[in-house]
Amino acid sequence: MLRATAITRRFGRTLALDGVDFEARPGEIHALVGENGAGKTTLMNVLDGWVAPDSGEASLDGKPLQPGSPRAALAAGIATVHQSPMLFERMTWEENLALGGFDQGAGGLDLADVAARARALAAKLGFDLPSAAITVENRSVAERVRLEVLRALSFNPRVLILDEPTSVLAPSELTAFLDLLRKLRGEGRIVVLITHKLAEAIAVADRITVLRRGRVVARTTPAETSEEKLAALMIGELVTQPNAAAMRPHPGAIVLQVDNLTLADRIGRKILDQLSFQVAAGEVVGIAGVDGNGQTELVELLADVRQPSAGRITAIGAIAVIPQNRDLDGLILDMRLWENLLLARPIRDQATSHGWLNTSRAIDLCRELIARFRIRAPGPETLAGALSGGNRQRLEVARAIASHPRVIVAHNICRGLDLAATAEVHRTILDFAAAGGAVLLISSDLDELLAICGRLLIISGGKIRETSPGDRDPERLGLLMAGARD
Repeated sequence: MLRATAITRRFGRTLALDGVDFEARPGEIHALVGENGAGKTTLMNVLDGWVAPDSGEASLDGKPLQPGSPRAALAAGIATVHQSPMLFERMTWEENLALGGFDQGAGGLDLADVAARARALAAKLGFDLPSAAITVENRSVAERVRLEVLRALSFNPRVLILDEPTSVLAPSELTAFLDLLRKLRGEGRIVVLITHKLAEAIAVADRITVLRRGRVVARTTPAETSEEKLAALMIGELVTQPNAAAMRPHPGAIVLQVDNLTLADRIGRKILDQLSFQVAAGEVVGIAGVDGNGQTELVELLADVRQPSAGRITAIGAIAVIPQNRDLDGLILDMRLWENLLLARPIRDQATSHGWLNTSRAIDLCRELIARFRIRAPGPETLAGALSGGNRQRLEVARAIASHPRVIVAHNICRGLDLAATAEVHRTILDFAAAGGAVLLISSDLDELLAICGRLLIISGGKIRETSPGDRDPERLGLLMAGARD
């Protein structure tokens, strides 16, 4: 039995956990759900030793776990896959996995053997690994998460804790991953699944615990609940999704034009192959694809941090980009919230007069955006790294909207967001489009794209194609995302 008893933890003025009791049994998948900032990740960080509680204790099989010691938790058989991948960016994927349990430690480090063991395990999970000696900094967020899963499983853990592991998986990858969780359960392991995808929790979990504002508000089973009931327990009210069809205006003038955009790597292999598409004012255009098919490179080209090998991007007005990796590319976690907002030049201009920064004005702007976008934070002076993952994402969205761009390019914008926050972000995006803005939404979440996008494009193998307006069959679109030609 994995057990937490009366766990309390504060971060400054924020009470993250308030006397939480939690238990998970061998041979079960236990889903932990709750809105952003409810305390889910903090509770798991207590169990795996990353955070020491202010009071209370955690135990496995009746033996107390050493507080604040990841090494002791791992030795006890607890492995975790964190929401934000924790890998060494400048090391190869094989070197990162060698830091796990793949390296047998006999006769020196054998990276070829590490890679072979990792590829065998990855095949069981239903995905491939990159070619040899590729550094992690060149891989997508989804690929990073897969590497984290492999590294955690390489320790052959008794307890596997997964924090939002499926948020970047495409439909074609999800089934194999959920089957893997069931297999681990069948081996007698404890699997703790933190997720915002309630349908997923109901489909795969044996039991479900609901956290709200640092407290346990319900313990239930899939047979006793529903998505609607869980959503109401999480936030205390029903979540109303925006009516995208009713809010979708007629498109106006073209404000983003991409013509024959091509990007090749150092040896001439095409990452993007003659991409052509356009986005009009008032439109939300979606690009669906399995992560790692050129989406990140496309976003970098649109952000003007990378130059194409051929082709052209034409934009009427400013482009605001919301990258998928909020911790690495979107925010500076050691800076305060108001300082992160000033990283956007248009917001910096609002707080600057004759070349001088008006700090009070910047802080007031930040306070307004915290309230407007419901960012759960003590105030503008809070460090970005102190926010939950979902609230960091809200901060990114707030900064993009407050920059008053003509075009927003958003990559996996709702990764790690709860139902209420997802609905708010979708409503914000649709309001922006209704006011004449143009949105390019790039996501591996097909349900999200079908819910709010007018036109839908598919990217696979660096090539792009547009689907017909009436083509909304998730199974067919999922196959196209996975590379099927027709």
